Amino acid sequence: MTLTERGETLVITALPLEDMALLALGIPLTEDLNRVLTALMEGRRVAVTAGAMEYRRFRRTAPLGVYRKFVALERQLHEMGLVRAGEEGRP
Repeated sequence: MTLTERGETLVITALPLEDMALLALGIPLTEDLNRVLTALMEGRRVAVTAGAMEYRRFRRTAPLGVYRKFVALERQLHEMGLVRAGEEGRP
C-alpha cells in the first residue's frame, strides 16, 4: 500500500489485493493498514485514487466470482468511509 498526505486527507495511491482484503476486514497487520484504520476511527478523510485498486487490472482475466468478491470488498471500504479521490471537489 502506498499512502500520501494531501492536507488533512490521507490518500491511498496503491492498494494491492492483500491489503485491500485486510483493510476491508479491519485487520491492521502492517503500519500502513494501521494508519488508514486509525485515520478512519479519528474521523479523518481517507481517499483512494482512481488507479489505486490492483484488482481492477484483472477484470478481463479473473474468474467472475473472484472479481465480484473484490468488487464487494471495494463496496465495504466505501461503507467504512473511504471515498474516491476527487469526490465533492476535494483531493
